[in-house]
Amino acid sequence: MAEATFHRMAGIADNQADSNTIKEAYDSWAETYVKDFDVADYKGPRLGAEKIAQFVTDKQARILDGGCGVGNVGKHLKNLGYNNIHGLDLSPRSLEICESLNIYQKLINDKLGENRLDMDDDTYDALVTVGTFIPGHVNQSAFKEFVRIVKPGGYIVIGMREEFLDMATEYQNGQLETDMKRFADEGKWEWTQREQISSFFAGKSGIHFVFKVL
Repeated sequence: MAEATFHRMAGIADNQADSNTIKEAYDSWAETYVKDFDVADYKGPRLGAEKIAQFVTDKQARILDGGCGVGNVGKHLKNLGYNNIHGLDLSPRSLEICESLNIYQKLINDKLGENRLDMDDDTYDALVTVGTFIPGHVNQSAFKEFVRIVKPGGYIVIGMREEFLDMATEYQNGQLETDMKRFADEGKWEWTQREQISSFFAGKSGIHFVFKVL
C-alpha cells in the first residue's frame, strides 16, 4: 500500500539520523524498494532522468547518479539512451542490486555530503540526485563536492519533495535556496531552473533545481 511506503519513508526522514542508521535502513529495504515505490506512484526517478535529457544531449556523457539506491534513475537514463552512467550510494545492498541490472559502468559505496569523494576534479559531465535531499540525508554541505566533480559547463539536477524545504532543519526558512543562490553569486554555478512538479511521490509535489557549473 502507498500509505505503508509513505510511513516507512517518514521513519527514515529524520533530522537526527546518522549515516549508519540510514545505511542499515536502506540495506533492509533494498529487496522491496522498487515495488513499494511503484505502489506509491513515485515519479521522481523518471522525471529526474528526463530533466537530464533536457540539458545533456550527448548520450555518451558521463553521468553520476548520486544516491542511486537500487537504480531507479539509472533505468530511466538507460531507456533514454545514456550508456556511461556511474552510481553512488551509501547502501551496499542497494549497490548489489544495481550491479545486477547491468546499467552502471561503475558503482561507488560512499555518501553525498561535506566529505571529499574519491574521484578527480571535473570527472562528470552531469550529476543527477533524486530523492536524496531528505531530512537527515543530503544537504547543502554537498554542493562544494558537486561543483568539484562536475566539469565546467556540466549540469547538476536535484529532484526532491517540496514539503522537505520546510521539514529539514538545514533547509528551513529558505536556507537551502539561500545557499544555492550564494553559490551562484560566487560564480560557482549558474542557477538554470527551478521547476515545481505537481506529482512527485504519492501525489505530493516536488521541485527540480538545475544548475550549470561555471
